[in-house]
Amino acid sequence: MRFLLPCIAFFLFFQQTIYAQSAKLGIQGILKKSNGNAVDDDTYQLTFKLYNVATGGSALWQETQDDVEVASGIYTATLGTVNPLSIPFDETYYLGVTVGASSGAEMLPRIQLTTAPYALSLIGQSNQFPSSGIVKADNEIIAGKLTVGQANLHATNHAIMAIGGMLARGGAPGGSGGSNNGYAFAGNGGDNDSGLFSTADGQVSLYTNNAERLKATTTGVEITGNLTSTTTVLTVNDNLNLTTGNTLQYNGLSDWRLVDRDDFLSGSLDGWGGTTALNNSTTATIENVTLGTFNGNSIRPTTSNTHCLKKTFNLASAGSYSFVKIKFKYYYIDSWDSDDTAIGGFATSTNGTNANICWMNSAGVYSTAGANPANYTGSTSYSDGACIGEMVAATSSTSFVVFFGMRGDSGISDERYGIGNIEVWVR
Repeated sequence: MRFLLPCIAFFLFFQQTIYAQSAKLGIQGILKKSNGNAVDDDTYQLTFKLYNVATGGSALWQETQDDVEVASGIYTATLGTVNPLSIPFDETYYLGVTVGASSGAEMLPRIQLTTAPYALSLIGQSNQFPSSGIVKADNEIIAGKLTVGQANLHATNHAIMAIGGMLARGGAPGGSGGSNNGYAFAGNGGDNDSGLFSTADGQVSLYTNNAERLKATTTGVEITGNLTSTTTVLTVNDNLNLTTGNTLQYNGLSDWRLVDRDDFLSGSLDGWGGTTALNNSTTATIENVTLGTFNGNSIRPTTSNTHCLKKTFNLASAGSYSFVKIKFKYYYIDSWDSDDTAIGGFATSTNGTNANICWMNSAGVYSTAGANPANYTGSTSYSDGACIGEMVAATSSTSFVVFFGMRGDSGISDERYGIGNIEVWVR
């Protein structure tokens, strides 16, 4: 029996959910004999093939259905019931039909698969809506909600809800979001270059107007600009580091900040020198010693108790300030009495001009110049006593000299002093 295929009328539809592995395509056609009459009513074995060319070529997909019912020459079949439709449907396809096994003669001509009228809007330039795999579209505008990863829309007004991860392209936003990277905010007062961006491996940054304001890396968090807490407590579980010149403020007022420290723990003198007077640069021998278990490291003159210890500090990189505070530990060594006074101070020049000099009694309490300090008598060991003190002056000078000394009536075999743990604070 010869078969003609003068026409095959068919329609197509997709039955696909978000989890579907393949689509199915419904077709309807007519089988006629060579004389033009419809074939006898019966069930037939039909082989269907899909090509991307009208003639020749190799089939991209095929399946054989053994029991296709034909009535008055008309048959209906659903492609993909035997062999899943694994082609992407991203180009024009042609259907070939063979009565019997696939090795038989294929009826001609092949029929071009066409689209429903409203499906033409999906063609675009490079749109792809395959039965499985990646879906591509030239442009997408979503007027309502979009839910990814679940079957139903969320009840609340989410524009996009993803049950699972969301990935955006890395890199800085670029002016007005020109690079199309990251997660930016537009509309309703937002802008395209403010949002969340990953500019390097192990780094995520918060940008406003294309400027990085907060950066989180594998080692910590960096903030550019002011950190303001409007809550009662700001908790930091690790170090809070301020870059040079920045301040920490309470209620808008700057607090003291530590800008330099000399603890002599390394054995170095840390730039300290000795002199016979504040305006004399004659170097005195300095001894680096450890005084007691809790006193820590200190330095002291070894040639005369009239020698001063001094150091010039340069705080040009500390930012602006109006006050300087020197914290220190002063050691009383050997036998101090009522004639012995500790001296400490700092000045903006090495000759002592405008020096802020503190006269300290042996108990470490400041007294006015010339006042008789309280008595103190030590033992002959080199760890007799120590006090912790501080000196404050109003100054914005970035260079100044800090000095320490003593006024005693005996030699270094009976009365000596030392200093340790020098800290410089500004505000």
